[in-house]
Amino acid sequence: MVVNTISNDKALDQLIKMSNMVGADTALVQGGGGNTSVKSDDGCNMFIKASGSALKNMNKEKGWRRMDIAAVLSVLADDSLASKNAAERESEVVARLLWACNDGLGAGARPSVEAHLHALLDKYVIHLHPVAVGAFVNAKQGKQRVEEIFAKEQYPPLWVPYVDPGLTLGKKIEELIAAYSKKYGRKPPVVFLDKHGLLVSDANCNTAVKIVTAVIDKLDKAMPKVQKGGSLKPSRDEITSAKLAVRKAFFAATGKYSPVVHFENANVAAILNEKDGAKLLAAGSLTPDELVYSNGPALYIEKTDADFIGKKLKTFIEKNQRPALAYAVKGIGLLVACEPKTASVINDIQSGSCFARMAAAQMGGIRVLTEKEAQFINNWESEAFRKQVAGAKSGGELTNRVAVVTGAGSGLGRSIALGLARAGAITIITDIDEAAASATEAMIKAEMPGAMAAAVKCNVTDEQSVENAFAAVMDKWGGVDIIVNAAGVAPAYSLVDLPVDKWRLSLEINLTGYFLMARAAARIMIKQGMAGSIINITSKSGLDASKNNTPYNATKSGEIHMARGWAMELGEHGIRVNCVAPGNVFEGSKIWNPDYIKACAKKYGIKPQEVIPYYVNKTHLKREIKGQDIADSVVFLCSDKARVITGQVIVADSGQVMVR
Repeated sequence: MVVNTISNDKALDQLIKMSNMVGADTALVQGGGGNTSVKSDDGCNMFIKASGSALKNMNKEKGWRRMDIAAVLSVLADDSLASKNAAERESEVVARLLWACNDGLGAGARPSVEAHLHALLDKYVIHLHPVAVGAFVNAKQGKQRVEEIFAKEQYPPLWVPYVDPGLTLGKKIEELIAAYSKKYGRKPPVVFLDKHGLLVSDANCNTAVKIVTAVIDKLDKAMPKVQKGGSLKPSRDEITSAKLAVRKAFFAATGKYSPVVHFENANVAAILNEKDGAKLLAAGSLTPDELVYSNGPALYIEKTDADFIGKKLKTFIEKNQRPALAYAVKGIGLLVACEPKTASVINDIQSGSCFARMAAAQMGGIRVLTEKEAQFINNWESEAFRKQVAGAKSGGELTNRVAVVTGAGSGLGRSIALGLARAGAITIITDIDEAAASATEAMIKAEMPGAMAAAVKCNVTDEQSVENAFAAVMDKWGGVDIIVNAAGVAPAYSLVDLPVDKWRLSLEINLTGYFLMARAAARIMIKQGMAGSIINITSKSGLDASKNNTPYNATKSGEIHMARGWAMELGEHGIRVNCVAPGNVFEGSKIWNPDYIKACAKKYGIKPQEVIPYYVNKTHLKREIKGQDIADSVVFLCSDKARVITGQVIVADSGQVMVR
């Protein structure tokens, strides 16, 4: 295979080593951005980072493409592209760069959209967005300061004024490099991209890395003093309240669910304490990365009131056409409304942006993307692709709704957790058996690599354990939209043989457990103000009693009546409460264990191996019920399709108990 030959290429090894080295330094790389390239010794091919991948994660299997340099440069030479409109032109450039790949990897990963910039420079190219560089390239006096700092260099940096990225930037750099080469007899080792970042290139890999370090050192020494933010030290309750307020405001403004993640960010703390902090953040987007990943700068929030935040957010949307994803909240820090994987990228970008704004303010003031420049970025398909790859979002009718499932380490709870994840929900798997919960999490992520799921140990009968579990959910996700009570036991005894400890255990798990979990979830849902859904997994035995099953009959019937009462109480908050009453689900069940099956066989005078066929044959559909069947009922009840259904019971039993 072509790939096997390529994977042993010396140039690829050098690219991976160089990329991993600079990608691990957060002072150099903002949110995993930037790209690198290495040309082959004969100058015919170039290995370059793939779009949307992180430098630190590059390896021999992924994160790069190999390109024919002549084919890349032919894009710049094609004058016919200039006659096309921007969208059509850039779309064709993307296609042409993909065609220039000669590694046999197919179209799964795109080469960096800045491939033509790399092709114009020396053998080893490093393109980064260091915090220090951000301050200078976004300052009104930035170009002047850079020229002063590097005045004694034999080969001074090349400053590239801002133009639209893509083909326009490529042609501009081609023109400037040609002029530089004519003047100095070589290509520029250092290039500053206005409102963007830094390009460094050299014929030697180690020298290229050293140049990056030297440039940053010089800039750091010349950097205006920026105040330190210190620690804001908000309490857990304050952070939780702020998350709920932002989440509600975001939902009200966009109609979309989103987790909300909190970051303790020193640069954000500093700008929050800055006298002109609000003004600095309101100025506009500094760089394409900030616009692409955050939809602009962090929205400055003075108080954590959902209505107040909502009004500011709507104004932001009217101005920027997209909702803010980052929120600089007074006394709290940075809140980001998106999944944690992308939220950490946004945190990095906003940290660098806040520092750059404060430093640039002392160098004649900050320069931001103009409305026209920002509009180009917003409409640029290449950046949308890069964000999509980096985020790896999942989809479905419950996308980004936070769902907590009890007893999800096995059986029906596991099936429901899988079903919710397939529908796009952020799924929190709770179980007293932590290893089993983790196994369910692993199953979800193996099937759906982009899914968001987490295992949390929880004893549903213990009030403190329940509170701790929901605190963990709030810490990571910032809200709760769905709670499914699925943990349960079914001790099978005749009345005269029933031990009282088994009776009490059933009451504790099947009733107290449901109550404690629902109470904790409802408290959050009410404060959150975004409605919600509570599902009790009861049983057909809660509607039609079964023999030798006193604890199960009583508790499953009780779960139905609890749900009906909760539906009456919580309806005014838009919280819907329903039940799913499964028939006999044997698949992966802890209830249908060998001892329980023996008890059932004894009850009906049949052999243990005949028990499951016996129960299936009792249904009118003569069809065994699977875990996914119950999960589908749960997903329906949690979805907007069931928006007017509350206080009801869906009997999913293949037609055995007819509800009247």
